[in-house]
Amino acid sequence: MNRMFALIPAAIALLIPFAAPTHAQVADVPVANQAGDFTTARVMGNRGYYRNTHWLVVDPSRSLNCRATPNGKVSTRLSSGWIVTAAFPDSKDGDAIITGPNGTWLRVIATDPLGAGKRPACLVRANRRYIAPISIDYMRER
Repeated sequence: MNRMFALIPAAIALLIPFAAPTHAQVADVPVANQAGDFTTARVMGNRGYYRNTHWLVVDPSRSLNCRATPNGKVSTRLSSGWIVTAAFPDSKDGDAIITGPNGTWLRVIATDPLGAGKRPACLVRANRRYIAPISIDYMRER
């Protein structure tokens, strides 16, 4: 009987799987549709929807037009490489991306990287030619 109990730890050790290296999970980001438009700035996570707040300006012309209204007058220009913050409405289910004339638009607040302060909220085309979502996991200091 004692011999049988002595074999139990060995049997348990064989049943426990070996630890394999794993990668930390990184938050998903919004994905553009076939036309290149982002249709939402919200992403389904493991605890419901969360907001993708940071976006990178990638406009190939190096100067992205930011407008007060969709297709309206240009209020400011954002340089490629700037990180902008999506301006979500106060409602819990609200989205920073709106559908307007000629596609989708992302409401953003731009902070001047040279320290000149924040710009007023404005709209940029929500298209992968002009902006790219940034995972919040990459915005945290390491």
